[in-house]
Amino acid sequence: MRRIMLVILAVLTVFGISAYADDDGLVGSWTFDDVRAERVEVKMVRGETFVPREKLSYVKESVSGDEHELYGKYYEAVDGVKGNAVLLDGYTAYVDVPRSHRYRVSGDFSVEAWIAPGAYPKHWCPIVDHQRDVAEGYFNGYFFGIDAKGRLMLRIAANGRNIELLSAEIIELNKWTYVAGVYSPDDGLKIYINGELVGKKKVKDEFSPLQEERMVPLMIGKSRTKHRPYGTIRPEGTMEVNTHFDGIIDELKIYDRGLSSEEISEAYQDNKTSAKPALPDRILPAGPPGTGKFGAINTMLKYYPGWDAPWHVGDNADVVVRFDESPCRFVFWHGTNYIPNWVTENGIWFNNAFNEGWNEHGSCEPMSDKRCLNAYVKVIENTEARVVVLWRYGLIDNWYRFAFVDPNTKWGDWTEETYTIYPNMVGVRKDKLISNAPRAAHEWQESIMVMGPGQRPDEVLQLAALSLANMEGESYTYSWEHETPPFLPKDPPNANIQVVNTQSKYNPFSIIRPQDGPKIDIYAGEIRRDVCVFPWWNHWPVAPRPTDGRWAMYDDRASHASLSHWNWGPYETSDNSMTKVMLNGLTTKTVEELLPLAKSWSYPAKLEIKGNGFVSEGYDPTDMAYHISCEKPVKSGKLEMKLAASEDSPVVNPAFVIKGWGDADAASKINGKEIKRGKNFRAGLRDTLESTDLIVWFRTESTKPVKISLSPVAD
Repeated sequence: MRRIMLVILAVLTVFGISAYADDDGLVGSWTFDDVRAERVEVKMVRGETFVPREKLSYVKESVSGDEHELYGKYYEAVDGVKGNAVLLDGYTAYVDVPRSHRYRVSGDFSVEAWIAPGAYPKHWCPIVDHQRDVAEGYFNGYFFGIDAKGRLMLRIAANGRNIELLSAEIIELNKWTYVAGVYSPDDGLKIYINGELVGKKKVKDEFSPLQEERMVPLMIGKSRTKHRPYGTIRPEGTMEVNTHFDGIIDELKIYDRGLSSEEISEAYQDNKTSAKPALPDRILPAGPPGTGKFGAINTMLKYYPGWDAPWHVGDNADVVVRFDESPCRFVFWHGTNYIPNWVTENGIWFNNAFNEGWNEHGSCEPMSDKRCLNAYVKVIENTEARVVVLWRYGLIDNWYRFAFVDPNTKWGDWTEETYTIYPNMVGVRKDKLISNAPRAAHEWQESIMVMGPGQRPDEVLQLAALSLANMEGESYTYSWEHETPPFLPKDPPNANIQVVNTQSKYNPFSIIRPQDGPKIDIYAGEIRRDVCVFPWWNHWPVAPRPTDGRWAMYDDRASHASLSHWNWGPYETSDNSMTKVMLNGLTTKTVEELLPLAKSWSYPAKLEIKGNGFVSEGYDPTDMAYHISCEKPVKSGKLEMKLAASEDSPVVNPAFVIKGWGDADAASKINGKEIKRGKNFRAGLRDTLESTDLIVWFRTESTKPVKISLSPVAD
């Protein structure tokens, strides 16, 4: 009997018919209606270091009834075009079908599936891959999937080479699409989208199927080989990785025969649907919309389940600063590696970047810290008068190697950025680089737009994107509409104020003190005007793989664009550190209207004080406040202050830090008139190891002297 069965199998193979196919030539069918999960407890003893797998999931193949393992950190059974489908996370999830002759095709064959991509893959990505890796020296089998531009691909091995067919059409995102690929010796390769033939290619040489003695696993949703992403800019800083399908797959079928055009059209019509696929929204998180109590909130900002799943972080990983007079935010999110972003009322993100150094392997910056292993954010002050947030990060490359490492101490470059944020969305960035080579070349600022999926730079920015001004009130606006502005803008001379013109009510601004010698350049490189008039990449944010630059082709992924760099001198230096300061925030004002703010910070009005036991410590531009100390906690009496405001040194929303004030609340008058606590007079207490300090902020502007008094209020 065994000899008879072997003869039958041999005859079937000679005539190109799979011994495992059903009457319709169906070799494999994954409907994903049955996704089964089981949990097991793996007992480990001390000293064992393997990573246990305690959740095991399986999908059933209908022809054989076999179950195949579903791997990954996140996958989910969701509604499909028929019954259920499987949602794969695009980073880790796939189905592995072990080596088996059962799914081997020879001669004519066909593959069909329903797919709903959430994003295009970063390289070739299979819906199904049953092809030997050519690096092993063999050309056998086939591949059916999509490429980084969203084009459908069918590839076969034939006579020692690969032959591929790509569609001109692009698979739509977030929509169900029926796809099919067919090979026959007579007609060659054909590919179909939604029942329509979209590509064909005659093939001279016959298909070379997998050799029975050299079978490989069949892969669903994961590339067999590793590649750098398509569009990689700097390969030396980019890792080769597997590519995973990001989206939903349903009704995957493999036939050991060529389906006719009529059969493919019928298959499409049978399951045609207008239903929206069960793909989660991908919106960059900034917390619930609307205004909120001014202050900093420790929270966990979630993106979407497939992206969130691998992170080993807790409930307070992030910080959001809210404002009570606008729906804007200032967000420190682990998805941007804590690079803080100003977020406008309509969800447009902007940041001033970070410190960047270099080592022999390339850039060292927080963008490279994909898992935030060398970064944290903490709230230092949180009162109704102001918020202070510290962001500490290491300057590392994509392989977690630091810049300027001391061979003895093993310490490399670190930065501590302290942000002092006031209720009117104006903040100071105090940027302290701690380095073995603080005077070596470093980059300190870059004007970066951050986009979520569905956003493009030319949609969130006005084409006249950058306005500059100087301390004389001269201004100029640069446009990208017809050409990229010059690398070194000439107008206005000695610019130190910048506004980024977005499609929002509120626009990001930055100011450098003129005494710090600011110079600005425009990001004039890495621009493909046929794709976007602004430089546009998607290797950051939220991209988890080590990548030092990748072009964005579409708005399918979170991405970023850059406009300019500020270069300026230090505020202070030491043997192992350098500190620089800048103003930044969101505003509804024009660049010219920010001149009083720039003057008030750069050339603050002189302060005179009266009061028993009070001593003026002067103005501190690193927190935009006048500092006063008192000998002992205030119980009675009055602190009187006079600001000698003028046209050259105006008063704009002054803040005061009274060290050692004590626990008493404060009442205030401006120019003899009582001002009640509220949105124009805000106060709060901070505790240090040495004292309890009073922080006050006033909304008032003047070019004439201003008198302010503070008195303790009894409980």
